Amino acid sequence: MKSFKLFIFLILMANTTTAQKYVAIDSDSKIKFVIKNFGLSVDGTFSGVKGTILFNSKNIEKSEINLTLNSNTVDTNNKERDKHLKKEDYFSVEKFPLISFTSTKISKKIGLNKYLINGNLTIKGITKLIEFEVTISNKDEILTIKGTLLLNRKTYKVGGSSMVLSDNVKLNFTINYKEE
Repeated sequence: MKSFKLFIFLILMANTTTAQKYVAIDSDSKIKFVIKNFGLSVDGTFSGVKGTILFNSKNIEKSEINLTLNSNTVDTNNKERDKHLKKEDYFSVEKFPLISFTSTKISKKIGLNKYLINGNLTIKGITKLIEFEVTISNKDEILTIKGTLLLNRKTYKVGGSSMVLSDNVKLNFTINYKEE
């Protein structure tokens, strides 16, 4: 009888401490960026989102995110500018086809569905530890992560020195995941 109770207890504990695995839905995710050029805001998008999140709302420290996007999908609604951004001095898409992020720590913040994410962002083969806040919600079996990042493009050697192009890029994202 003691063995049976221990068995039931272990099953219940496994259910409360196991992370649920979700897979990114590229067609339902949005990665947008904004940068100032000649004092005007230029915006664009990336697609080709792939990756997973292991999410455990009861033990958030056990959660993890792995995500990539296709650098060749950069789109500013200007074919000539996009062609230029794909070249070596910007995203060098032939040599570095993916932009990737791997979390190193996820922690709960005060507030509804707010989390702090730490992780490694790799652009053009340069990896830097970053930190940013997100909201994570789960509705109709879709897990959604929304957030904003501020990045210095020169940290990743995206474009050179410029008097007219801002160093700072604002990245807004909404990534939707479905259960695997």
